Amino acid sequence: MQILIVIILVIAVLLVIFTLQNSIEVSIQLFFWEIANAPLVLVLLSCLALGYLVALIYFYPRFWKLKREYNQMIKFNAELNELHSMNHPGKKRDNAARVVENPEGDEMAGEDDTSFFND
Repeated sequence: MQILIVIILVIAVLLVIFTLQNSIEVSIQLFFWEIANAPLVLVLLSCLALGYLVALIYFYPRFWKLKREYNQMIKFNAELNELHSMNHPGKKRDNAARVVENPEGDEMAGEDDTSFFND
């Protein structure tokens, strides 16, 4: 949590420095409108915010579609695990509790028993 506060403070300081260095006034023309004497920093930050909003609106439906598909796959996986446990009552299928017997991999032929990995 403290790292997040430090990162926010650093970003705030960089924003203040950016604001002070870009305090000139510019005029903006868009079709028939003209905005005179607008601070450059406000123009840049508003363009940044507008770009963020456009990207958010564009990707929001895709995000919810992927989330819905993920939830469907979780339900489907639970159903498959339940069917598997009904067909094989002696075997318990729990991927999270699976124990790996040899995490280093297969032993190579000709290795002696004094190897570092056999300890």
